[in-house]
Amino acid sequence: MYTQQHRCRLLQAQLPRPKPALFLDRDGVLIADKHHLSAPDQVEICPGAQSLLGHAKQQSWPVVVITNQSGIARGYFSWDDYEQVTDRLLSILGPHAPIAAIYANSHGPNAPSSSWRKPSPAMLLTAAQNLNLDLSRSLLIGDRLSDLQAGARAGLPWLVHVLSGHGLDERAAVEQWGTQASSENHTFELTLLKSLLEFPCHRLQRTA
Repeated sequence: MYTQQHRCRLLQAQLPRPKPALFLDRDGVLIADKHHLSAPDQVEICPGAQSLLGHAKQQSWPVVVITNQSGIARGYFSWDDYEQVTDRLLSILGPHAPIAAIYANSHGPNAPSSSWRKPSPAMLLTAAQNLNLDLSRSLLIGDRLSDLQAGARAGLPWLVHVLSGHGLDERAAVEQWGTQASSENHTFELTLLKSLLEFPCHRLQRTA
């Protein structure tokens, strides 16, 4: 799927029956945040990411990457640069990584709420349609509040915040948001971690 502001790489066929998925933000969660990354040789996998992906594969969880790439709208790099970075990421992860799809948008901060730009849930909802995902049993890991808000708006029951990337700067806002959501009886679970190295992989139950 290619538009002027959207990109989607589908790496897996639609599932025969609904499954939960592991949604990951890209910069700051799956790979190190390099501030508008545009050079393939700067792609660096975050600590714990490979192990988490391996466990997701073992337990038959498809992994979906969702990423805001406002650097394109700002003129810092192009979609071609983004695609080269994506190629490098997939090369490092290897052909057996359980990446089912990668969704990206180039919207800037003033994008309409209906766009793909997080905190909109649009990328998650599109992934659910494309891949036959069960969002009511899925989880999301992000380093920004907007990541978690997108997951909550898509109806995910489990949201995880890490301190890598922008996580340290955003942790206070995430905690405040989580407290407010709890007081308003929202039903998702919010887990606060230092990094993916702390992720409780035992909670990924086998889905097939």
